[in-house]
Amino acid sequence: MRVLVTGDWHLGAVTWRRKPQDRTPEIQACLSEILDFLSQERVDLIAVTGDFTHYWVPLEGEKQRWLMDYLYALSEHAPVVGVLGNHDWRGLVSFDKFARKKDVYIIDKFGQLELNLNGTKVCIVILPYFDARKVLQPYQKLTSDGVKDTAKQVVLNDLSPRSCSWDANYRILITHGVVEGLAYSELGGNDVPIPKSALSQFDFAFLGHIHNAQMIKDDSTGRIVGCYPGGVAKLDFGEMGSTQGFWIVDLSPKGPDCKLIQFSSQKPLKRVEVAGPVTPEVREEIMGTNGYVKAVLKEGDLVTVQKLYDLEPVVVVELKSAVSTGSEGSTGEGESKVRFSSLEEAYGLYLNHYPELAEDKRDELLRRFSSYLRKAKENKS
Repeated sequence: MRVLVTGDWHLGAVTWRRKPQDRTPEIQACLSEILDFLSQERVDLIAVTGDFTHYWVPLEGEKQRWLMDYLYALSEHAPVVGVLGNHDWRGLVSFDKFARKKDVYIIDKFGQLELNLNGTKVCIVILPYFDARKVLQPYQKLTSDGVKDTAKQVVLNDLSPRSCSWDANYRILITHGVVEGLAYSELGGNDVPIPKSALSQFDFAFLGHIHNAQMIKDDSTGRIVGCYPGGVAKLDFGEMGSTQGFWIVDLSPKGPDCKLIQFSSQKPLKRVEVAGPVTPEVREEIMGTNGYVKAVLKEGDLVTVQKLYDLEPVVVVELKSAVSTGSEGSTGEGESKVRFSSLEEAYGLYLNHYPELAEDKRDELLRRFSSYLRKAKENKS
């Protein structure tokens, strides 16, 4: 049996609030690569391991239509089974009863799904994203110090393929969660890690939530027991060294065979150090990037910061040592990192140092500053 595994799409994500970037076109381009693959290769099942969307609210109309059309396009090649993640809009489940007519299953509760895939009987255990609050809410108030341990036990009681009602050829797990012992397993105050030993009772586990593609091996046998696809787009600079793609997992009595296919449409992230003024060499290096740049300004003024932000690939400027443009008012050589998206923001932060300033007066000063700055730019052009 061949399974295509993908997840952590984060459709609708807008990253870097100081210079917002709608990542939807990049995400859609990457996901279209999956359809290109399916037009050439056969699979029996498509597993989506959560975080279809990035925000807990409905996608904009056009993006929502794109998502459903995309899921239906996937289902023309194989049944699609997806679980909801911690970012997902829960209303996606409302499409489930209609989507199932096209072999698309969107599930937000513990449960099992039994499918006959081209003559192969498969029992799928479904485990959407869970945290201690959601797991324990039906059972007890969250007052105990052992909340996570209790929540873990509740989950493990249900996390079992033993109750499958038929003699399945394969028993698999699809979940959006972290596994103990792996990187990121200490995420969030309410995440409940899944013991790695629990995965061994399945033929394979498909997981989401961790934005780095990796395989999971049993500690005692070395057998591959699961995999994370890692996502679609690198959403922040903390993911510079991570890998994303989709897995093709061939399950057989001999064991799983796993192949990761990375996305060619994914935009890279780059860190560029700038020692002072924006020289032609620095500009050329930045403008030659086909992705997103974080410029680390070791020493400079706010005018240099603005010039960096004016370069299209730059989405973050990290100002380690800022000095004013005048002879007075140095901010000092601190260890802290200060980020400004514009001179207007820098002026606004400066005004915050005067709490006695009335809000209407502060707004008026900001408006005047922005007006003067706009006129200066127009005169320069």
